[in-house]
Amino acid sequence: MPIFDGGRIFKAKIDMEDLIVWTNVVIVDTREQSPFHFKEMTAVKETSKGRITRPFVVPTKRGTLKSGDYSVEGYETKVSVERKSHQDLVGTLGDGRVRFENELARLNEMEFAAVVCEAPWTAVMRGLPDRKLSPQSIYGSVVSFQQRFTRVHWWMCISRRDAETTTFRILKRFVEGGLRK
Repeated sequence: MPIFDGGRIFKAKIDMEDLIVWTNVVIVDTREQSPFHFKEMTAVKETSKGRITRPFVVPTKRGTLKSGDYSVEGYETKVSVERKSHQDLVGTLGDGRVRFENELARLNEMEFAAVVCEAPWTAVMRGLPDRKLSPQSIYGSVVSFQQRFTRVHWWMCISRRDAETTTFRILKRFVEGGLRK
């Protein structure tokens, strides 16, 4: 199978020495209905010929997380990311609000947590058809949540792909020294 990066094909057959494999494993919660797969990622590798871009493999496995949708094996109680699509965000802040506030409270107990949304603020502020919850209400709720749950950081991403990359970078940075002493 070809390995892609932004539409460029690296090669149809990949040798193991061509791959860069992350040494940790991302845990994907078993309840996550539309999981990220962390495929088609790349990394830069220093070689005798200079800096080269190589396919970057992120090992994943399904597991049950106490909070959030993504964490790293061995760090499940320290870092987590909750993924939200645009529609899920709106639904969560409406009918599912109490459950979501409980989720945010659990996430807030971790060293670092994030809510990564697959929609930029411009899309959120346009609203969704057939939804009673106004964009202003969503905006106000997110501002309120950020002030109440100070360890839970919000990332509004421009696309699902951007949200996937952001989720991985949050987890990787935490494990590799972001907040670790």
